[in-house]
Amino acid sequence: MDHWLKKIQAFLAKMQPFRWHIAGGAVLLVAVSILLFWYVITGGTRIGQIEPNPVPTSTIDVLAKLVTRRLDGVLVPAGDEAYPPRAVMIENHPDARPVSGLSSASVVIEAPVEGGITRFMALFDATTTIDEVGPVRSARPYFVDWANGFRASYFHVGGSPDALDLIKALPSFVDVNEFAYGNSFWRDSRRAAPHNAYTDQERMDAILSRKQATGTRAVEAWHFIDTASTTDRGDVTSIRIPYGGSFNVTWKYDAERGVYVRHQGATAQKDRDGSPVEANNVIVIKTDQQVLDDIGRLRIRTTGNGEALAYRDGRKFILRWRRMAGEPIRFEGDDGAEFLLSRGKTWIQVTTDDAIFAGL
Repeated sequence: MDHWLKKIQAFLAKMQPFRWHIAGGAVLLVAVSILLFWYVITGGTRIGQIEPNPVPTSTIDVLAKLVTRRLDGVLVPAGDEAYPPRAVMIENHPDARPVSGLSSASVVIEAPVEGGITRFMALFDATTTIDEVGPVRSARPYFVDWANGFRASYFHVGGSPDALDLIKALPSFVDVNEFAYGNSFWRDSRRAAPHNAYTDQERMDAILSRKQATGTRAVEAWHFIDTASTTDRGDVTSIRIPYGGSFNVTWKYDAERGVYVRHQGATAQKDRDGSPVEANNVIVIKTDQQVLDDIGRLRIRTTGNGEALAYRDGRKFILRWRRMAGEPIRFEGDDGAEFLLSRGKTWIQVTTDDAIFAGL
């Protein structure tokens, strides 16, 4: 109250130079002072419309209360920034297209599996609304390793022997395999097996609550900057990752919106619901692989370091990736400084071919 009285006194002090020569002047001054006092303490609310705890409507006030989400740098209300992410294995077989959920993922890692096919591991923030994700397919050890680095729960349908063995060996790893938790998935009658397993946010929430797996906090893997203004964006408008055949990928930069639009083959990729697949950051990492068996299953190196290229704001950056076991992938420049990502979606393209990487 003292604060408001000081404001009124200051107001009255400013009025001293004015002389009141009529009898009603003093009364008018008192009346004006009372009305001013009422206006100040109610924040400009009209009499009869006082709110006990008015909600700030200023954009500045709202932004001041937001914090950076660890997974993707998006600004969210305090308390929503560190929920553990959910990782879902999504296939990329031509019979599975169009897939569902990629457009909603905060992070996607795409890497080869056997037969020249690539597969996606999509990471979703726990607060993201996801009506349909899939088709969900089997685990591979390198995807398990990456998921573990993000402290993510891991949704899949079966897996290679090495992947299943790794899952058992990892302490505190939150695994949701359809073979053990069938109610966490459904089979879509519009698709032929094995391309018909799906999950969604409601099912993921239910099983993670049942497993008491919601208390882990997300790791702070990366740091972020705001997207560059239209005048500061670069002119690198196309990124091509030639995985081969229908798995070739091209990202086309939309300079007006500051996003990369994914094309698979010659067609802009969309989820089954028609949502476009886009990213704010595209990172290509080079690693190496070994064929494990007659089926063609792979061992892909996930630790150590290697070459990397990052695309952000229409510009190309030459980097290195680094990772220790149990940690997320990190990116740095030649000077060892951390590479900052734009807030939003990040897509990591994993390649194991020297020639492919050299041609980018």
